[in-house]
Amino acid sequence: GDCNMILTQEQEMIRDSIRAYAQEQIAPYAAEWDKHSTFPRAALQGLAELGVLGMVVPEEWDGTGLGYVELGLALEEIAAADGATSTIVSVQNSLACMILMKYASDALKETWLKPLARGEKLGCFCLTEPHVGSDASAIRTSATRDGNEWVLNGDKYYISGAGDPRCKIMITMVKTNDGPDVNRQQSQILVPLPHPGVTIMGPMHVFGDPDAPHGH
Repeated sequence: GDCNMILTQEQEMIRDSIRAYAQEQIAPYAAEWDKHSTFPRAALQGLAELGVLGMVVPEEWDGTGLGYVELGLALEEIAAADGATSTIVSVQNSLACMILMKYASDALKETWLKPLARGEKLGCFCLTEPHVGSDASAIRTSATRDGNEWVLNGDKYYISGAGDPRCKIMITMVKTNDGPDVNRQQSQILVPLPHPGVTIMGPMHVFGDPDAPHGH
């Protein structure tokens, strides 16, 4: 039989307000954005004003302070209007904001998490490489210590949101050693943009999701 989730009145109100915005401000333009590979800047600004770009971030870090049910509802409504826009919103919430929220110092949260949660800046997550998809154990991008700094070398592909001027932070998956324990080989390094040595090419076109855009 059908499995229906019982929503609270607040969750229904959130869903309905995002549905209305998505159907009025995103859906009518989605085909045109798709055709011309247009980044949905105005739509994202409106979603930021609704608090959608930092939904699970606590209010103390300028987020909306909601939960994953609300985020799931929001992503469903945005995806129904335009898949590419929902991809960007998903990355912003689930990767950029969440990683900073769980692992960053308070100083980094002040500098990066707050403007990400407010939607003033966008973040992207760099995992995929030319030779590998989402298999983190096979990445080749390396990070080596040089005094007090890390030096990164490698190429990343299909990075949702990269290349847009509002994308100011890249959370980059790297190999930091070649030990036998794969879980201890991987690290995530925060790379602010623009940054010397970082070159963004693109966009790369993805079937059914071309206006994200996916940089490399």
